[in-house]
Amino acid sequence: MSEEGKSKSKNFKGKNRRPRRGPRKPGPNKNKQGPRKEGGGANKSRRPKSLTPARILQKYDNLLEQHIVARRKLYEMHGRAQGRQLEKIQNNFQTTLEAIRRFETNLKDWQIEVLKEKIDRYPADRQFSATHGLEPKGEEVPFAGDFEDPHLLPTQIEADYSNDTEESIGTIEDYKNYKGL
Repeated sequence: MSEEGKSKSKNFKGKNRRPRRGPRKPGPNKNKQGPRKEGGGANKSRRPKSLTPARILQKYDNLLEQHIVARRKLYEMHGRAQGRQLEKIQNNFQTTLEAIRRFETNLKDWQIEVLKEKIDRYPADRQFSATHGLEPKGEEVPFAGDFEDPHLLPTQIEADYSNDTEESIGTIEDYKNYKGL
C-alpha cells in the first residue's frame, strides 16, 4: 500500500494525525439505557444452578484435580522452597483440601449417594487385615473360589476337553517335521 493509501485508511494512525480538540461526541446509542426489569434480571444467570448428578461428579472431579495439582507442587517443592513461597504452596494445599471437605459436607443425602457410587466403585482389599489378624471394617471380598474366567470365549467355555488325549508338548523341530517344513 502506498503512502497515500495509508493516510486515507481510517485505521492508520500516523505522525501527521491532528490531535482531537474538545470532548468526544457521544454516539447515537451511548447514553440510552433500556427500561430496567423488576427483580434484577441481570443477575439471573449468576444464580448457582442446581446440582444434577453429572454436575456433582464434574465439580468433585474439578476440586480433586485442583487438590492433586496442589499436592504435587507441595511434595515437589517441600525440600526446595523456603519462606513465603513454601507458605503459599502449603496454604494452597490446605485450601484445596478444605474446599473438597466443604463440598462433601454441603451435599444432600441423594447427592452423597451419587458421589459414593463414584468414589467407592471398587470394594476395599482386606488381604492385609486378614493376614495380620486385624479386625476388618466392612464386608469381606472372596479371593479364592470358582470364578468365571473373563478371557475365555463362549465356544471355549462350552467345549469339553475330557476326551482330548493328544499331547501338546514337543519341540520346534517336532512341529516342523509334523508340518513338513
